[in-house]
Amino acid sequence: MRLFLLTALTMIAFAANSVLNRMALAGGGIDAMSFGTIRLIAGAVMLGALSLALRGGVRLGGKGRIAGVAALLLYIYGFSTAYTVLDAGLGALILFGVVQITMFAGGLIAREAVPPRRALGAALAFAGLVWLLW
Repeated sequence: MRLFLLTALTMIAFAANSVLNRMALAGGGIDAMSFGTIRLIAGAVMLGALSLALRGGVRLGGKGRIAGVAALLLYIYGFSTAYTVLDAGLGALILFGVVQITMFAGGLIAREAVPPRRALGAALAFAGLVWLLW
């Protein structure tokens, strides 16, 4: 039951992210790049505060950090730009699929064992994304 509730909470957060993005960009009150930059700075401040509170410090370097930063920039600016023309529901579905595929690919790159349920989830996410974009 706990896993179901955490999954539902995560899906609600992804959907809310899409709705808030669309609301912010639909009216034309702010451009996608400025909105993405505000989100990036706000996220960095919150992550820094959580890191200080929970770990006692912020570590900026480390293996894979550049790839993570590049992926975050692509996500922030890509989706901010996309939400100027996408509906929030469609954006949320694309985001769900891409996140699932990215997590699966990260596991493959790290040479993690792939249980059948994880492989099935990735295949369903990829098939859904292909169908949606087709």
